[in-house]
Amino acid sequence: MTHRILILGGTTEARQLAGKLAARADLAITLSLAGRTENPVAQGVPTRVGGFGGADGLAAYLRETRIELLVDATHPYAAQISANAAAAADEAGVPIVALRRPGWEPAEGDRWTLDESVASAVTVL
Repeated sequence: MTHRILILGGTTEARQLAGKLAARADLAITLSLAGRTENPVAQGVPTRVGGFGGADGLAAYLRETRIELLVDATHPYAAQISANAAAAADEAGVPIVALRRPGWEPAEGDRWTLDESVASAVTVL
């Protein structure tokens, strides 16, 4: 029996996960990219590019393609797609797993410059 997994990607972690899971004969992996990158890195698994039309569109896609697990491995700042993914998974009755990279923390040797705003930071650059 083959289990169908949709990975919402656009990150290195998503690409790596898709590659590792694709090696399993019992899994059918599809990687979804938002389409914001002109020349994305080759993914090595079936890939769809573009939006779903919000949470309802994603829920419809999950049902139509009989996805059994949704993996949210999107960029940490992609809050809208993560919210849509959670809502769509709930609507379609599909389990969801969110893969989150840890936040960036200062470490010894870093040379951070803190500023009040993006506009002000631009002048520092």
